[in-house]
Amino acid sequence: MSQPSAGPVLSLTSVMTQPGVLESGSTLRPSPPPRPPSLTAVPALTAEALVEQLHVKLAAHPFWDSPLLKACRRGHLAREDYALVFSQYALLLGTSPRFLHALMAQCETETERARLTQTLWEEMGMAPEKRPSALFHRFLRDGLGVNADRIQFQDATRYFVRECLDTCLGAPQACASAFVAMGLEALVPRLYSIFVDGLLQANVSDRHLPFFYWHMAASPARLHSLEALVLSHAHEPGWADMCLGAMERALHLHGNFLEGLFEAVQHRRLQPLLERIQDRVPLTPEHPDPSTLHLEDLSQVLSFYQYAHEEEGIRFSVDRVPFATEVLETHLVRVAPGHATELREHAHEALLVVMEGQGRVHVRGTEVEVKPGDAVFVPRWAPNQARSLGPEALTLLRVTDHGLTRLVHGEEVLRAIRLKRATGVNL
Repeated sequence: MSQPSAGPVLSLTSVMTQPGVLESGSTLRPSPPPRPPSLTAVPALTAEALVEQLHVKLAAHPFWDSPLLKACRRGHLAREDYALVFSQYALLLGTSPRFLHALMAQCETETERARLTQTLWEEMGMAPEKRPSALFHRFLRDGLGVNADRIQFQDATRYFVRECLDTCLGAPQACASAFVAMGLEALVPRLYSIFVDGLLQANVSDRHLPFFYWHMAASPARLHSLEALVLSHAHEPGWADMCLGAMERALHLHGNFLEGLFEAVQHRRLQPLLERIQDRVPLTPEHPDPSTLHLEDLSQVLSFYQYAHEEEGIRFSVDRVPFATEVLETHLVRVAPGHATELREHAHEALLVVMEGQGRVHVRGTEVEVKPGDAVFVPRWAPNQARSLGPEALTLLRVTDHGLTRLVHGEEVLRAIRLKRATGVNL
């Protein structure tokens, strides 16, 4: 069956608005709303033009708003987080050649088989140490410290890969080829560029990333071969509907996989803390050193952070109280006379105890006058600011649960990473 030169004319109304059904009878599940807007007002499309419109639909798909991909772009993931993510991706990457073998088994012409054979040979015909699989294992080992032989795959990972393989094996070839081409291969350049950007922000050296660069460079040719296979079925009834449904199905599965990975990343961060709490593990020896529990003189605090902006009337310093805490974090904040702290909001809760001075504390639209001995509670995400009104500095003892929020909130994770790099203090 040869590829059509121009392709049949297809109705856009029936093509782009129907979710589609596999001939095997299993409904293709579309991604949840909101759906992208109508692609074009043109009433009919050739097969090639419809494939281009699928690319447009893919570029605007909610898949790209995955929490995991957002965290990658913003630099909120650490090297340890990527170790978890790509240890799970290893199963998909190791299985992906079987997707092409499954497509080849359904090919009816020598031309179709030759295209897929060439695609496989580009990867498998290399010297063993240069194959993408070898590059990926070196990336795991040298870039992330992961032993590929000891990876334990999660049930969600096995489900995702099994569903992909079942589609390639059991769906009509028109659907299976669109599933691989539009739902998997077409994602590679953009998806891998997001991963590379995030890995570099996590201080993973560029020398560990040839695997991603190889796939980003090879993807256009691989996608062209797969799209030729997709187009060879354009004469079949319901072809356009199957292409759209297959792409949506692949993106839905992949999106759920990414959401599960993001949840696993958050669980990994919290798990050690939760296990120590559940196991009743004390953080101190049976007879702790009194100096680790009792601070007689606040001059023993550690200088941590200073900021001044005279035009805005801001000048304050933050010192760290050196207690070995897990959830609580304690600072001494000194606001210069006649000045204020920044107006900020935080993911953590805070308790402010006035040690010295007079002042005013603003908490989301409410202001209170404060004096020594007063305490002020600042809820999460409530904009707050402290101002010194007396002749001496306003000194506040600030106690927060930042030890918890820095594990579960992306911005706080990033803040802790940056402060550790700048100050050497492991928050």
